[in-house]
Amino acid sequence: MKNVAKKCSNTIVTIHNAGIRLVEQWIDHPNVTAVIFAHLPGQDSGRALTQILYGDISPSGKLPYTVAKAESDYEALKPDDGVGKFAKFPQSDFAEGIFLDYKHFDKNGIIPRFEFGFGLSYSTFSYSSLSIQPEKSISSGRPRQETTEPGGNPALWDQVIKVTMVVTNTGKVDASEAAQLYLGIPGENVPVRQLRGFNKVLIRAGKSAMYSFNLTRRDISTWDIVAQDWVVRKGEYKISIGKSSRDLPLNGSFAISK
Repeated sequence: MKNVAKKCSNTIVTIHNAGIRLVEQWIDHPNVTAVIFAHLPGQDSGRALTQILYGDISPSGKLPYTVAKAESDYEALKPDDGVGKFAKFPQSDFAEGIFLDYKHFDKNGIIPRFEFGFGLSYSTFSYSSLSIQPEKSISSGRPRQETTEPGGNPALWDQVIKVTMVVTNTGKVDASEAAQLYLGIPGENVPVRQLRGFNKVLIRAGKSAMYSFNLTRRDISTWDIVAQDWVVRKGEYKISIGKSSRDLPLNGSFAISK
């Protein structure tokens, strides 16, 4: 990679990968002008990449994981001590609990190279007009409705909060934007924020589009290991919407007091 970049002033790196790949060894090279995480190729991979590289289509993909600056930033993955069957491979003891990927980075204040949900476009977008509206009365605790069917308590899937906002394409290129909604649940031992919805819309240059998200009772619940059930906590629930898990221009909240 470095050898190619040394000889080419406009080097675009395309990575076909099945998982996370670190980029620190070359990402700051002055001749590396773009990086495409193309993941596993399919029969239309070449056509899709060509359309993006030549500007026929604006890219709109978002990272489904965090790209760190160092392997040690992924705390859950720990190398073996040099002996045993994991001598040459990392392993996970699952001690991280629910603090996976961006939740781990947020909890520990680690700055990533590319955060979860990150992705560039040939256009630019602005976010505005956040609205958070309760759909029905919400009480803390467990759902009162009894579970009579397989699949869990049906009350968990009641829509309880409706969130709307507006995205404006402020650039000169028609492009799609994948807006992401993150929820911060009050209390201890919970992530700073959790992805609870995303929506992608093609927006013409200079135009705007309304985005809508519906949060269910399950979305605002946490698992209680004592009750062995999903419960809603009292307190302030923070809603953040934006382009990635670290770029969240819209922020609001709702409260559950009873």
